Order: sequence, then C-alpha cells, then structure tokens
Amino acid sequence: MVEPSQRQEAPGAFGPGESSGYRESMKPNQKPVDACNSLIPGYTGYVPQRFYRIGTTYGDDSMACMTSFHNATQRSRDAQNELRYIAATTPKLPSICSNEDVLQALYDYNYKHHPYVLGTVITKRSLLEPPIPGWTGFVPRARVTELGYGVRYHETTKNCYQDFKNLSDRVCYDPTSNLQRGKMHEVKVSKVPNTYQRFYRPEGMLPKYSGHIPHEHLVIGKTFGNLCRSCSVCTHTEESYGAHLTKKRNATLKLPKHLKCNMKS
Repeated sequence: MVEPSQRQEAPGAFGPGESSGYRESMKPNQKPVDACNSLIPGYTGYVPQRFYRIGTTYGDDSMACMTSFHNATQRSRDAQNELRYIAATTPKLPSICSNEDVLQALYDYNYKHHPYVLGTVITKRSLLEPPIPGWTGFVPRARVTELGYGVRYHETTKNCYQDFKNLSDRVCYDPTSNLQRGKMHEVKVSKVPNTYQRFYRPEGMLPKYSGHIPHEHLVIGKTFGNLCRSCSVCTHTEESYGAHLTKKRNATLKLPKHLKCNMKS
C-alpha cells in the first residue's frame, strides 16, 4: 500500500500555490474594455452595436462599442441605486382608507367587469347593442332581409336588432287571451312604413359589381345594367325580396286548384 507521502502527482497537476493561481486566471475578466484591455484578436462573439460602425478596425470598433455599453450599464445601475435610496428614505404617505375598503372595491369591480361572470341588471346589455366581435350566434332578420348586404357586421347586427325591435313593438298580442294550442292564429301588425336598405335596387346594380345576382344565368343577350333591372330580385316593389316571395307564395296558395294545375303544367 502506497503511503500518502509517497504518492506521485498526476501529469499536469499543480501544487497548492500553482493551482490557486490557475483558478484565478480562469475567472471571467470583469475589466472594462479600453485601450489597455482590448478584446482578443479573432474573437467572433457578440459585440454590442458593432453592426452600426463601419470604416474602422476591429480593435477600434470593439473598444468604442464595449466602452459605450459599459458606461450605459453603469448609468442604469446608478439610477436604480438612486431610486432604491429614495424609496427607502422617503417617509410613507398616510393612508386615506383601510386595506379592507380597497380590497372590497377591487372585488366589486372584478365582479361587474369579469368576462366569465354574468353582470348585474345595471350592466346588462340592451337589445339594440351589437354583439361583441367574433360572436357567431343568431341575429334576427339577418337572412330574410337585405339589411346585412354591403355593410359591416357591426352595422348589420345593429340594423337587424333595430328592425326586430320595431317589428316586435308593432305586433298587437295579448298574452291574457285564450289561444288553443296547435292552431294557427293571425297576428295583427300595424301598417307602419319601414325603410329597408335594399341591396338589389330597381335601378340595377353598381357598375363592375362582381357579386351574386339571383336568376342572372337565365337572362342572356343583354347588357349588365339591363340584365340586373330585368331580374325579379330587382324589379319587385316590396320592401324586401323576402316579403316579395311571401306575397307571391300567399297569392299562389289562394288560387283555385284547377289554376294551380294549369300553372304547373
């Protein structure tokens, strides 16, 4: 067995003094880069702001960039230390209310404005208020009228909700009346003129319109303007094309049976 005093040092081993000096030399260099302490030639690492300097040598570039970076870092540290000193030495302001009152106010605000909580009656959205962007739910009167053509979704929902409210206000319905279930009952609607934004107008479509025109493929040999004005979707006189189809369907249902057969044949 080899005694500790007789052990041979491994190749490359250092003594106590030499090993401590070697460890000291391996520590990172914290000295600022200047004329006396420049970067090692051939260094390909990152040099702050070197891409903005041209026309000088690598030594001058690295020295100027590292010096400015060191100065900016030191100024930032001095400002932080000054701010910490001011915050530590400035006397505290007297409180105007207790912490419980502040927490209660924050809880109330969070309850009223949280997106996952149904708001109170005061914060409830009205019927005429358009939905939030991205909402894909049902919008009344959007597909049966021309209120949603040629305008943004925000304006579409606003016009449709307003038209639905006007229609609901004009309906004369008595909830106390005894209506038999399963039977059709006529609902009286007051004849109040309503202005609709017709997309397919009697004067035709705008020039260079490239959208869909119903029954366009059935008409040939005409210009674009005459073609649009001859389609049934533009020639009707009703407030909307849906109302025109409803009136046409009702007129067909009221015809005698022999006339219906002649029309089909």
